[in-house]
Amino acid sequence: MLSILIGLPLFGSLVLGLWPKKMDGKWVRWSAVAVMSAALIWSIVVLLHFDLNATGMQLSEYVPWIQPLGLSYSLGMDGLSLPLILLTNLLSWVVIVGGVGKIMGHDTSTPPDRSRLFYVLVLLVNAGVTGGLLAQNLLLFIICYELELIPFYLLIVIWGGKQREYAATKFLIYTAISGVIILVAFLAMGWLGEFSSFDYGDIESKVSGLPQITQLVLLTLLIIGFGIKVPFVPLHSWLPDAYVEASSPVAILLGGVLSKLGTYGLVRFCLGLFPETWALVSPGILS
Repeated sequence: MLSILIGLPLFGSLVLGLWPKKMDGKWVRWSAVAVMSAALIWSIVVLLHFDLNATGMQLSEYVPWIQPLGLSYSLGMDGLSLPLILLTNLLSWVVIVGGVGKIMGHDTSTPPDRSRLFYVLVLLVNAGVTGGLLAQNLLLFIICYELELIPFYLLIVIWGGKQREYAATKFLIYTAISGVIILVAFLAMGWLGEFSSFDYGDIESKVSGLPQITQLVLLTLLIIGFGIKVPFVPLHSWLPDAYVEASSPVAILLGGVLSKLGTYGLVRFCLGLFPETWALVSPGILS
């Protein structure tokens, strides 16, 4: 059930992107609207099957993937990820329905109409963010976390303002560094804790046994990594350039979708895996 939330936009982007023949602009637009509408409707169906009174993960899916690496296709949804999924699909639908008319008039130096590419990139962003919100394996989360990196870069650099190349490159560098830092923290957890799997449940049950100083170092890495995405001061310098140079639809995705993934990571992985250590450092973060 959860795989469909990821599969619909991902499959839609592949079909639109790899379709061998030239497409009429209206046909492309309505195809993208249909795909995103189906994803939005399906997220409402998932909501109806979700028990709002229960705690813990629901509608879980698990398929072993690359077991030597501890990577599995593990999905789950709880009260934290559910509203973010609904928000992601709603904003993506709004951007697809009304996006092209806005992006074409943002800057006279932008290339001619590439609406097909625009829709493909927005659908890829949606699939990546949705996958990140549902992933219950740390390595799977990283894959989804980085999936939206190149699409967002292209959305800014193609349809942005006069300084779009600078803003897009800055965004790319900062976001790539964010992913690397988070990956290093995740791999360090596996190495220090001698985990055989990167499934969230397995790591959650063992990471509490690490020395507090080790937990503090790992938590600091995660806070920096996700703090770039949120972004926190002084890790925010990519944001003004990206928001100013991005077209209005892309700015909606940046503020309403991408930054929420960073906040989600803070709650899911920082607070969720290191609750006691988080209690020590959270006052400093809030100040």
